[in-house]
Amino acid sequence: MDKSAIENAILAMARDGELLAAVKQDPARAPELLGVDREWAETILAGNRDRLRAIGLNDGLTILVSRWFNDDLGDGASAGKFVVDDSLPLPTPDVPANLVFAGGCSHVPDLLARPEIDPEDAVGRLLAGYERLARDIAAADPDVILVSADCHFQSFDTGHFVLGVGEGHRGSMEFFKRPDLDLELTGHPEFARALADAARAVGQEVEEAPKVELDHGLIVPLRLVLPRPDLPVVPVITQPARSFSPFNARLFGESMRTAIEESGLRVAFLATGGLSHWLDPGHFGGVDTEYDTYLLELMRTGRGLDMCSLEPFPLLEHGQYEIMNWMIMLGAAGPAVHGSVYAYEPMEASGGGWTVVNMDLDEARARSGRQVVGAGSS
Repeated sequence: MDKSAIENAILAMARDGELLAAVKQDPARAPELLGVDREWAETILAGNRDRLRAIGLNDGLTILVSRWFNDDLGDGASAGKFVVDDSLPLPTPDVPANLVFAGGCSHVPDLLARPEIDPEDAVGRLLAGYERLARDIAAADPDVILVSADCHFQSFDTGHFVLGVGEGHRGSMEFFKRPDLDLELTGHPEFARALADAARAVGQEVEEAPKVELDHGLIVPLRLVLPRPDLPVVPVITQPARSFSPFNARLFGESMRTAIEESGLRVAFLATGGLSHWLDPGHFGGVDTEYDTYLLELMRTGRGLDMCSLEPFPLLEHGQYEIMNWMIMLGAAGPAVHGSVYAYEPMEASGGGWTVVNMDLDEARARSGRQVVGAGSS
């Protein structure tokens, strides 16, 4: 069943009172009258907003099936839970030819600065996940790695997405009383500017930053998984405190695909950040395992891009904003790529649901028939 057909069926009933009356009078004819299969006709007639939202229909549309079609004024037919719906077929994967690695991991500062605050066995399992991801990146043999993280302490000129175009990047975790946890990286200005041009070509606003001061968002993951110290890194920084848009995050990632393919470089893309994670007063330390499980299941089933169809509020309410970093990576990798979850640990002391995920590009390419091509030099 095509998602647009389901959307059109709802809109048709909303616009045509006679159609709505006919469907409600004779539900057995609903598939014929609406142009959808019986299962989805029953979903619409039941006012099941949870399932409709799961396939990417917006809340303004799904509320029609409860409050208006069923006169459920309290909108009580659905619980507002996150649901992974695997009934719609996956599209054919379309991984950029030069993308050799895609994955993500959390950038929790306590993991390096004071791991003793969390359960030792959980820390051990999480670090084992990072070690496994580090082996994957090394085996992919990239010429450059894109790393997405959110703005923590940096100050940029705009509220846009930021690409680090400097020759190098450096910083430490001095804000966490650990200036010894520092990092110095080599940049890739030419490729970073090509990515910026690609984003602007599709109408995205992007800032080219000659200086990106490294903090835990980049230091923690890269100290754990960077294959070699001279591997060029392009920081990709989101600024969700100024703007939060799942759609734009996906589009920003998708805009990079052509630049990746035309670069002649073997490109890796690492997303960073928590899953559920709050910094606002009174919330820190909370972990929403239901939300985290939903996001991980979307990635496991090749439906990671579906999270970009959710409106901002449910994402912010359940897990704040670092998921935008992952959406950019997923947009670059393309649809229908299955993720392998190497670790997931809910850790209240350090404040979130921490995870390590590898996106299986080889399996996606096997299904699409596309192979890795191109190998530049760093």
